[in-house]
Amino acid sequence: MHEDQRQDREQRAEQYEARSGCQSDWYNRKAEANKQLFHALGIAIIILGAVVVVVPIIFGGTSISISDKVVAVVGALIVITKGVERTWLPEEKWISYRKASEALLREREKYVEGVEPYNRTIKEDQIYRLFVERCILIKAEEQNNFWGINEGQDNPDT
Repeated sequence: MHEDQRQDREQRAEQYEARSGCQSDWYNRKAEANKQLFHALGIAIIILGAVVVVVPIIFGGTSISISDKVVAVVGALIVITKGVERTWLPEEKWISYRKASEALLREREKYVEGVEPYNRTIKEDQIYRLFVERCILIKAEEQNNFWGINEGQDNPDT
């Protein structure tokens, strides 16, 4: 591939990204936000689980005491936290967004560098169209994953 052709593809890829609203950046931001939420909820579950074990030991006693009440509250918080995690599904969304982000970046690189399937001897406009079609398919796959993950939820907004 000639350097002029590579530069032309680089420019077209940038124009496509500008027109498509830089969705790979959006996927990257959403992946990072859901990863952080997943980790925060996981840490909260671990800490609350540890508190359930520690509170009876610290407060001791065999009668119904404040420690029993604290254990009950912490147990409830664990259930609530796990419920929130299962409702928002940050781990699944994080993985889905990350896959889409990386796939879009990989597709752009293949297009710009002129590797398969962009190394064909067809008109440049047809190659560009193939690039756009493949990017649209990547986004559609992520959207299908999103709706599959959120099926049955009242508010599927992210």
